[in-house]
Amino acid sequence: MDDLPLHPSAEAAVGTDGVVRDLAGDLAGALSDADGIAAELLDRLGADPLPGAVARADLLAAASLEADRLGDVLVRPEHLVLGWARATGSGLEHVRGELQGLMADHAQARYGALRPVPRADAARPPRAVLLAGVPGTGKSTLAEALAWRLRAPVFSMDWQLGALVPFGALRLDNTGPLAETNLIASTARQLQLGLDVVVDATGHRREARDRLRSVTERLGGVFVGVECVCSDEEVHRGRVEGRARGIPGWHETVSWEHVLRVKALWESWDEPHPVVDSAVESPGSALLRVLAAVGA
Repeated sequence: MDDLPLHPSAEAAVGTDGVVRDLAGDLAGALSDADGIAAELLDRLGADPLPGAVARADLLAAASLEADRLGDVLVRPEHLVLGWARATGSGLEHVRGELQGLMADHAQARYGALRPVPRADAARPPRAVLLAGVPGTGKSTLAEALAWRLRAPVFSMDWQLGALVPFGALRLDNTGPLAETNLIASTARQLQLGLDVVVDATGHRREARDRLRSVTERLGGVFVGVECVCSDEEVHRGRVEGRARGIPGWHETVSWEHVLRVKALWESWDEPHPVVDSAVESPGSALLRVLAAVGA
């Protein structure tokens, strides 16, 4: 395909030289002056993030492919950073992931800036309840039972992702940031209207849990986080491998290896919170404990 046209800020940054010599130097300085997203991306990548020199034509061709991949019609400064990684073979997937994380941060910050819709008849603050845990720990079962008791919607990460699969919207670099942003958006709107919400997600990243808590509290709500575990590995594995969830567009289950990978990524939950162990606690007992925490 032909190269996409340059946005004026990208054109100013890349200049007219035949070779761009040093991303951490001249081009990085120009990108920092031209565009906040590109400058933040370079900052995330650290000092001297991408090695080598590349011809201007090769850089623009690679940047154009990256812009097209992201559905843009112009090459912007952040696409130049992606193009540099692509043209030099220097950690392209990592750079793509960092950009998606950065875009998610910007989007989620906008939801955090929302304000509640005043209601004269509001009897109490809305509650956001996060049921978090690795796959197969019973969080979805508990989330659905809780939603029935609270008469609140459940926003499930897997259901939201399944809806996007037919459109080809999910990629390796954007699935996590997109899932977290969708959950923040759905939750924020309910809380803004003064309504309770239940969130069903892995919640393995401390930053994602903190962001959900922050958005809830800025919208005048009460955040309750619940960690779901299964202490019996044999029971846990049998549950994962034997289930069929029936989520349109999404996997019926995941592999045990995937569960172990998510476990390895789990970041500790430092503040006090209920922990529900589905290996030793009945669903009814777990529901009552969570309801007590929500009521408190």
